[in-house]
Amino acid sequence: MWFGLAAIALAGAGALLYVDRTRRDQSGRVRQIWAKAQGYTYTATDDQLAGEWHRAVMAKQDYLTATDVVRGRRRGEQFVLFDLEETATIVAVRREIGSDVDIDLRLKSTAPPKDGDLNLLGAIGSRVVFATDLEIARRVCDQRMVAFTESVPPSISMLWSEGPWTLGSLPVTSNGRDWDAAIESVARLSGILHVLPPVTDPNELEVDHDPSRPRPGAEKSRPAQDPVEQPRSRQEQPPREAAPREFAPRESGPRESGPRESAPRQDQSLRKPEAADKPAQRPASQRSGTIRPVD
Repeated sequence: MWFGLAAIALAGAGALLYVDRTRRDQSGRVRQIWAKAQGYTYTATDDQLAGEWHRAVMAKQDYLTATDVVRGRRRGEQFVLFDLEETATIVAVRREIGSDVDIDLRLKSTAPPKDGDLNLLGAIGSRVVFATDLEIARRVCDQRMVAFTESVPPSISMLWSEGPWTLGSLPVTSNGRDWDAAIESVARLSGILHVLPPVTDPNELEVDHDPSRPRPGAEKSRPAQDPVEQPRSRQEQPPREAAPREFAPRESGPRESGPRESAPRQDQSLRKPEAADKPAQRPASQRSGTIRPVD
């Protein structure tokens, strides 16, 4: 009898594994068809993808394999959709500039995060907000964030950010419509989180922390200004001194002895005798012997 029960249990386990394998294969084919119809790329498995995130659903899940991975672009930003084996379906959207401030939005019915650096900010609609910097998160949670939380489908239980990534999770049993809605919602949240301060450069922090070190480019800027200003000052001085020298001879006409002004003086000297001879000539009446009366 015991051997019979063991055989029945083994057969039932084999049947369950077969059904699960069939369901997963069918789900993979459905996602592959959906990705092809949307113009996205599909990959069956990715062993390294799950290790890129460490918050919310992805906490301590880096050893799992990402299956049915779909990559594409939505709203001009890169996104990845995949199944975390039997745990959840994850949607991740990448921003161009990351931030040191991380924000977590989850349903009130969901357990709080276990990350020690995430602090409770408050509730927005049906969701609770946690953040690593409460002051910055309070400014981010404006009217746009309120309108966004009201439009998020209830199937997305968690939404959070890690560096340049914004992520969301939904059940593994979701379908194509749920995937489209999840990608759209995560992309909208990613657009709202563009106002977060960018990642600080550690090199800039070291320079600001050490006041004895000169700023980069400070020494190069000083010698670059001196050689440029000195030639200009030397070139500007001669025209200022030469300007009065050009106009001074013109104002004092008699002192000039240029060849151009001497030529008309010689012509005048030659023309003066001719002008003097003309009035000296007598008219024809006088030549004929007529005498003018003398007063």
